[in-house]
Amino acid sequence: MTLQNKTVYKVLITTSGTGSRLGDITRYTNKSLVKVGRKPAISYIVESYPKNTEFVVTVGYFSDQVRDFLTLVYPDRKFQFVTVDRYEGEGSSLGYSMLRAASKLKSPFIYHACDTIVLGKKIPQPKKNWIGGFRGQGSSHYASFDVVNGKVRQMYDKGMMDPDFLHIGLIGIRDHEAFWRSLRALYRKNPNNSALNDVEAISEMMRQGQEFSPVSFETWHDIGNVESLNKARAEINDSFRILDKADESIFIFDRFVVKFFSNEKI
Repeated sequence: MTLQNKTVYKVLITTSGTGSRLGDITRYTNKSLVKVGRKPAISYIVESYPKNTEFVVTVGYFSDQVRDFLTLVYPDRKFQFVTVDRYEGEGSSLGYSMLRAASKLKSPFIYHACDTIVLGKKIPQPKKNWIGGFRGQGSSHYASFDVVNGKVRQMYDKGMMDPDFLHIGLIGIRDHEAFWRSLRALYRKNPNNSALNDVEAISEMMRQGQEFSPVSFETWHDIGNVESLNKARAEINDSFRILDKADESIFIFDRFVVKFFSNEKI
């Protein structure tokens, strides 16, 4: 099989975390189901890919909500759900959640963070290693990277001054074996490193000689914190103004409406 076959690669979406930076907004719901416009964030992600794409979705916090929503709204899409046992507290990290899904990702794949929305540009296949980036302000809040001669030179943690790109939580991994090998090695060194993530694995791969190309996205919405969520909601218009409630969510699609309640008696 070759990468010309559109079904070769999969998309990893990590929804297992608690979304604590959103405060009360995620008190009763999973971060991926936070509404932006008429739909939840995860809908923009799923709909960014061809209909025959296979998704690997990690679940933990309010896992049933994620499973129920995706299988109800997208019955013709293919989802594999991976349960993450440690999604908060000691031993939890993005890297750990990703490793839980490694057995499902033995071919080139795309990692798409559940709080990342990109619009207006086709997401490239992982025919090579690439890192999605955005030219803008905010490096105090985001990881970032510099580019030299069309290749990513170095990844940085939050706080780097004047990087070329902000890291938006969207990457293509052609060399999947090297990625998982690097991430596993880092995890074994410190299983309780709560900061273990894709950036650390990519940095390790680059130290070993793997190359990554930048992919620039002109439009990027981060819904992972209150300030950026409010900005995304202002820019992604919803003509049906429905008052947000912490304990219920209403999503409007072309042919139906989905409503979630936290009260099981309703």
